[in-house]
Amino acid sequence: MEVVRVKFKNGVFVPVEDKEIPEGAEGIVVFSSQREQSSKPHWWEKLRMDEGKKHALHRFSQAVFSRITVRDIKVVLQEGDFEVFVLVTEETDTLRPIMEVALEVYEQTGVYIPVQVISSRRLERWKEQGSGVFNSINEGVSIK
Repeated sequence: MEVVRVKFKNGVFVPVEDKEIPEGAEGIVVFSSQREQSSKPHWWEKLRMDEGKKHALHRFSQAVFSRITVRDIKVVLQEGDFEVFVLVTEETDTLRPIMEVALEVYEQTGVYIPVQVISSRRLERWKEQGSGVFNSINEGVSIK
């Protein structure tokens, strides 16, 4: 099963993504009202990825922020895929609950979220070393 974003125009669902849909394909229509569309997070349009992954990331970020104190959550896009960096003060107490949230989201949505939990100390060390990883995280999209 694939997810394709469409818009209803003149009685026909028209894809708004560049995706080939085979003739005669059947699907399930789930739609949202304009009011629901405007309530999407500020970062939604910054991420060029499948809508299902965005929904999973939104669910992940909401769950993480409701359970754990984190500095930020950054999404880094590369080569058509993504990686999530959860920035925390200290990794010790946060690693397990963050990974549990990622597993819950996977079980609920089927979307695997590759997560790395990064402490302030480690991030600062990468910055001092001029690491490309630091630059990637710094330029990533915040989903806070």
